[in-house]
Amino acid sequence: MTGVRRKRGLRSAVTLAFALGALALSASLALGTYFSARHFLVEQRERTATRQAFADGALVRDSLLTSGAQVSDVLGSISAPAGSFIYVRRHGTWYASSLDGPGPELTTEVQAAVEDGSAGVGWTDATSPHAVVVGIPIPAVDAEYYEVAVADELDRTLRTLAVALGICAALTTIAGAGLGRTASRRVLAPLRDVTSAAVRVSGGDVTTRLKDTDDPDLAALVGAFNNMVDAVHDRIERDARFAADVSHELRTPVTTLTTSLSLLQRATDLSPRSTRAVQLMTDELTRFRRALEDLVALGRLDAGVPEVRPSVLGARDLVSQALQATDRPAALLSYEPARSSDPMIVVERPQMVRALANLFMNADIHGGGLTGVRVVDGGDYVDIQVEDCGPGVPPEERSRIFERFARAGGEKLGTGSGLGLSIVEQTVRNHHGDVWCTERGGGGAAFVVRLPTTTHATGVAP
Repeated sequence: MTGVRRKRGLRSAVTLAFALGALALSASLALGTYFSARHFLVEQRERTATRQAFADGALVRDSLLTSGAQVSDVLGSISAPAGSFIYVRRHGTWYASSLDGPGPELTTEVQAAVEDGSAGVGWTDATSPHAVVVGIPIPAVDAEYYEVAVADELDRTLRTLAVALGICAALTTIAGAGLGRTASRRVLAPLRDVTSAAVRVSGGDVTTRLKDTDDPDLAALVGAFNNMVDAVHDRIERDARFAADVSHELRTPVTTLTTSLSLLQRATDLSPRSTRAVQLMTDELTRFRRALEDLVALGRLDAGVPEVRPSVLGARDLVSQALQATDRPAALLSYEPARSSDPMIVVERPQMVRALANLFMNADIHGGGLTGVRVVDGGDYVDIQVEDCGPGVPPEERSRIFERFARAGGEKLGTGSGLGLSIVEQTVRNHHGDVWCTERGGGGAAFVVRLPTTTHATGVAP
């Protein structure tokens, strides 16, 4: 099983950087503190053991100087410190303070120094924990004195210190991560504001602006963003004015041509060839007028120019108005579930009526005729399904037919502008919905318009 590795976000990266920095700093301080304290404690333990050994060695020397004193008797009279072992070598014979303790091999580390006539201090790992070994020559009685002190207390102290420093390092790392999280949240707060504003602008709210700031590092970003939105707003207004100007300038000559052709169609003295030519011009002019109206409508949709204010409307009511506007029988409308109330949606009524009318016309031109319109209540959304009885749309063409000037074929080629479905898609997108083509049960195509209901609608782009 393979998983997809998610890319770490900026906030997580900043938090991780702070945590790693805190870990490195705390680990360095902990290690430095531990080894410094260890060195100091070890030296202190050696000095303590050395002082104790010299004191006990002097006592052994004084006792052996007494006439007839035996080494074993002397060691038996000395009370060795807890966890310590005393050894004496005299005339090649070893004597120990305890018969059940370890052997004199513990003194190997310092025997060479003592044999040379010097006191020696060393450590042996033959015990657990390690032990400090002190050797002292006693030439007055021709003997060597050794004292082995197991560093049990030192070992416990170092273990406690290591645990304490480890806990401090862990807490410092956690604190560093928390500081990094807080710092990243504060640093990224302006970015969140920019992101939120950009989302609103992309949704069509070109009145969005960032608040002015006194921060010199952010002032340039805020100014650039607001200037960009101003430029986008100006461009949208220019496009809207251009679309209105085109509509006004072209509709007048088109109306004049339509009127003139109507007069020619009523003329009785035209030859059959002239009559056919007039009819062809009439058909092409009708197509041109439809394409012009569709282009103007699509330009207004792209620019986000509202025709009326959005209003709350029932989905069944909307479909009924579209059927009535296109002179189609109300019996084509069906509703699922049949007994539920009409789901309410927020729409610009003229735009949505035009979009549904385009789907009805598409069914007539390319789908063999409109067979029905179903309204399906999905709770959070409502589906309006426009069905026909034509040959359907091949799966590979179902996305492409919503492109501008795209046609997937049909029974009446050349009668549409190629923009009807593009207008439908853009209108639905502006209403925060979705539209797609699928196969109708029993044959034919079904175009589904999905719109959010009022409880989940986010409004319409202005």
